[in-house]
Amino acid sequence: MNDFIKKNVTVVIPTYNAEKTINTTLSILKINFKNIIIIDGKSKDQTKEICRKYNIQLFTSKRNRGMQLNLGAEKVVTNWIFFIHADSILQNTAIEEINAFISNNNNKFKAASFKLKFDQKNIYSTILSKMVIFRSKCFKLPYGDQGLIISKAFYNKIGGYKKIPLMEDVEIIRNIGFKNIKILNSYIITDSIRYKSEGWLIRPLINLYCLTLYILGFNINTINNIYKRKKYGKN
Repeated sequence: MNDFIKKNVTVVIPTYNAEKTINTTLSILKINFKNIIIIDGKSKDQTKEICRKYNIQLFTSKRNRGMQLNLGAEKVVTNWIFFIHADSILQNTAIEEINAFISNNNNKFKAASFKLKFDQKNIYSTILSKMVIFRSKCFKLPYGDQGLIISKAFYNKIGGYKKIPLMEDVEIIRNIGFKNIKILNSYIITDSIRYKSEGWLIRPLINLYCLTLYILGFNINTINNIYKRKKYGKN
């Protein structure tokens, strides 16, 4: 099973000042994935030095998550792409589900994401995780921190990620089509630093506010400035 994934899937990770999380993310991914591409947004910390310790491809780009993801996808030569954030850890059962999803020919023009958990366990993280699962399953709207598995053929067909610094994950889900999104049963565990720093209530409200502004057609740079109230190193 692992050999099939190693042959057919390339992991693409956008990074920016991710030295606190990228080592753990890569060490776990390297167990099951041979092809990993990092697109770094000109980090000012040790992110690139840490990445060079692994046998992966490393490229530099302007700090723009949509642009970084697109550049990474252009470098992919395998049939499938797995986009994941630099502070994410896959649950063990996720590998089996990835294998099952990409092995099914009916999924060539579909995509998949995971459920979301946080690395800190408390009442707030539990409630927020359940809210994310509800949003993902009922509205078919997973965010980028839930990962995205998509065939290279389908990715190219829909035009890939829009080259914007924020909401690129919402835009690509629109293009994929809600009926073509599957939420897998396994979890991605993500870092909680922004929620701990800004508050478990405030951060989700900011996210919802930014999403609303985007849907209403506000300028993406204005929305991005609202989203990045503080800089924590997550791209």
